[in-house]
Amino acid sequence: MPARRRSPIAPSTGAIRFATAVLSSSPLPPTPDDPIDAALLDFHAQVTTCRACPSIAPWLKFPLGRRGTARYRLMILGEAPGRVSLENGRPFSNPRNLTIRNAFAQAVAPLTLAPEELLYFSDTVKCWPSSPTGANRSPTATENATCVSRHLMRELTIVRPTAVFAIGARAAAAILGHPVKMLGLHGAWLTTPSGLRVLPLMHPSTINIAGMRKAGIRSLPDYEDRLAALFRAELRPLLADLSPAAS
Repeated sequence: MPARRRSPIAPSTGAIRFATAVLSSSPLPPTPDDPIDAALLDFHAQVTTCRACPSIAPWLKFPLGRRGTARYRLMILGEAPGRVSLENGRPFSNPRNLTIRNAFAQAVAPLTLAPEELLYFSDTVKCWPSSPTGANRSPTATENATCVSRHLMRELTIVRPTAVFAIGARAAAAILGHPVKMLGLHGAWLTTPSGLRVLPLMHPSTINIAGMRKAGIRSLPDYEDRLAALFRAELRPLLADLSPAAS
């Protein structure tokens, strides 16, 4: 059978179809009766009012209840919200991040599940860091340090994740507690001194294409396939319980 040929930077047609289906459906709301969900609703209500960083005004954040579920203690950690994802009202829903969502779809197939049904999404910096032109920018070191100390550390004590998929160097550095070089860490599980399992992953953005190729990733579809395998391995026990044959 001939090998698949896809554009090295464009998401697959399947990714676009899956993204459209998922983004048109409503995410599962948190359940206030669940103690972790209740604690997170309280946490995000406080985060919503945070104005600690004047440089990041107007302090745009995701609305309450749009970060999936923490009941399975699996976290996806990004750098900060982006403009398109905020407009969608869904974390990791801009065109490049659909690679992550489509990898999840591959991992859970033939089940049809939205990532929010099994995963908890978070960001190192909770507010959108906008540039003067209204484009995305990277958080400053001060913004990053402030949000990690004020919010992320508390969030981790609530969720108590068994595994964190850290998307991008800043997310990996925040969760590991030190600067990282992603080229040597991408796709390799690490364990922090506290016992937290962390998987650093290069962000699947166009500016990272050269770095991904140095790490042996041939294209974004290749990134997607590899991430699907990593998701599948981590989700295997949970998917076994959810499969029709298990009921």
